[in-house]
Amino acid sequence: MTGSTNNSEKYTHGHHRSVVSAHSVRRASESAVFVLPRLKSPMRLLDFGCGPGTITVDLAEHLLPGGSVVGIDSSEIVIDQARSTAIARNLSNARFEVKSIYQTGYPEESFDAAYAHQVLQHLSEPVRALEEAKRILKPGGICAAREVDWGTAAIWPEDERLSLFLDVYRRVAERNGGDANAGRSLKQWFGDAGFADLLVTTSTWSFADEAGLKWWGEQWAERILHSDLARRAVEYGIASEGDLSEISRGWLDWIVGPGALFAFTQVEVVGVKR
Repeated sequence: MTGSTNNSEKYTHGHHRSVVSAHSVRRASESAVFVLPRLKSPMRLLDFGCGPGTITVDLAEHLLPGGSVVGIDSSEIVIDQARSTAIARNLSNARFEVKSIYQTGYPEESFDAAYAHQVLQHLSEPVRALEEAKRILKPGGICAAREVDWGTAAIWPEDERLSLFLDVYRRVAERNGGDANAGRSLKQWFGDAGFADLLVTTSTWSFADEAGLKWWGEQWAERILHSDLARRAVEYGIASEGDLSEISRGWLDWIVGPGALFAFTQVEVVGVKR
């Protein structure tokens, strides 16, 4: 969700309302489906880079009656929203804190599981983050992560403006220290961090029906103009404001294009601390 990092890290999306709103619709039933069967009460779970907490509170509910979840993120804005979400759901087994995944400060072997959704792609040192997750896990504990691979994106109808979007996104992420194609590296990162018994799965996000096209296209039409992605694209000299306006219009035109489709691959890894 949102990169939980140290102060030198740059979260590519930022926390514009268009970003937080999009992240707030995510639920554990989809985003954590690859690991849910292995999460059982009374486990204690760390959700690092938890963002606005909608997945986190779902995980807390899943771990009732005896389990609990701690969500951490570098942004006070989204942590405050996550706390409000937990209160609204009347969940007392979910706690949220502003922390860095690189140095959580939690004791060794204090969690049974760690989870991250779309976080490692934004970090300059993803293996170091996984090593910290491994440190706080008990022997036999599991770490689960899902990362997108933007390099697998399939877009129809073809449009030079959306091809430019993919290039701008990749270059900004790279300049920020991240990796837009992180999914393909996820297994390697888990191995480098010392996790064993890796289970690797893939899934696809696709948008083809009217509601999906509208949701995906409209959010990116706004995010490419107003989010940190836009600001840094201009700051880094990767795109001009005119370029971004053209990309925004490209997304809106895509929504109503003949046979419109967008799809890309997600890679999921679950590893065990031995």
